Amino acid sequence: MKRWLTVISLATVVIVISAYFLLGPRDYSNDPRVVEIREIQEEARKRYLSDGGPSTQTEARAFVQSMEQVRTKMEGLPSDVRRELYRGGGNVFYSSMRQRIDDYFNASPVQRQRVLDQQIRQSDLMSKAFSEARAARAAQESSGSGQQRKEQQKDGQSSGRSSWASQSQGDRNDWFKNRILDRTTPEQRAKYVEYRRAASERREELGLPAGWP
Repeated sequence: MKRWLTVISLATVVIVISAYFLLGPRDYSNDPRVVEIREIQEEARKRYLSDGGPSTQTEARAFVQSMEQVRTKMEGLPSDVRRELYRGGGNVFYSSMRQRIDDYFNASPVQRQRVLDQQIRQSDLMSKAFSEARAARAAQESSGSGQQRKEQQKDGQSSGRSSWASQSQGDRNDWFKNRILDRTTPEQRAKYVEYRRAASERREELGLPAGWP
């Protein structure tokens, strides 16, 4: 009986370990597809975001084109591989956002308006470039190739990007606020609120649309 109990126990351990490696979460960080996309993202970050953002509309368009290339490559990936990329991309986004806020608060009171003006200009350049890219994508999707892409999305072969695109701005804002709450300390959130207030007031002073791009 003891021998049988030992055999059963060992078999159970083997099954549990096998199930973990076969069914458990896989590490895709070294997947060639993930590595390639992250190299594109890192190259774009170094070229266009290392100094806080693009300084011309041409640079903004070039950065957005790189992101469009990433989006296209991600569309054909399995959902679990995309999750790995979304996780890394989200970390880059929050790091970039925190850096912009820190740059503002680390500047002297005299220099803060200059820093804010530069960041507002960069945000508007990026917003315009992304709007152009969305318009170009909409035009493409109205063509034959776009129809084929829609059919792939219905078949579950695409990235799920359409579900995000179909959400209202309010839903997106709620998602964004929830993510901010999940990833930040009370001190960071207080800085974020103050930064948004200062940016909104400065946009109004400059005669720019009140909405934050």
